[in-house]
Amino acid sequence: MFGRRKKAVDQRELADTETEGADVVDGAAAAPSDQDASTPTAEAAQAAFDRSSGPWDAAEQDVPEDDPTFVDAGAMIVRGRPGLDLQIPTDPQTGAATSVVAIGEGSAVELRAFAAPRHSGLWDDIRPEIIAEVKRVGGTVEEVESSFGTELRVEVPVQAADGRQGVQASRIIGVDGPRWLLRATFMGTLGATADPDSLLEQTVRDTIVVRGDSPMPPREQIPIVVPAGAVRADSETKEA
Repeated sequence: MFGRRKKAVDQRELADTETEGADVVDGAAAAPSDQDASTPTAEAAQAAFDRSSGPWDAAEQDVPEDDPTFVDAGAMIVRGRPGLDLQIPTDPQTGAATSVVAIGEGSAVELRAFAAPRHSGLWDDIRPEIIAEVKRVGGTVEEVESSFGTELRVEVPVQAADGRQGVQASRIIGVDGPRWLLRATFMGTLGATADPDSLLEQTVRDTIVVRGDSPMPPREQIPIVVPAGAVRADSETKEA
């Protein structure tokens, strides 16, 4: 288990203190305009999924600094539980952390957090893009209502190490929060079947997203940070 924790920061006054002035779309600043009845508010965009049981925004939860069960990975704080293994994969070329992966009970879930516009969510916009990409590679995808709102049930063709063809199933969920999107991809047993009482689904609900106060273009991934004291998996293997 990684070692560093931090107290979740309060972002309640973030929208009033930012100096960016407007959301950035495709690299250009969108001019602010008066919101009319047809423009969805952040609350309306999140109405499809009730976050009263998590995942959380950093302004909604305080994490005790001396509680070793919470792992601070920069973009998110993940709660450790017995039977849960937390990993942070890194890009082999840049060395940058790419996501947080929780493993347990024969399943895994990959967690990524992205910046979102101030007045709308991202999940409704991103789902059609994921669907198109799955179909492009010859897979199948279905939109299903679950305890996380609208999720995607995906099956894509894969080739095993021995050359045999197979199918890999996964479930992709997206949760819109205050100026962020948390995307979770379930694999293994939970890639085919949902289980709200499972260790990993509860881990997603326990996750606290730390958006930060820096201006970010919508869809940009909030940086993952490898906690101090984390042990490299290859080093651990060599020592064993």
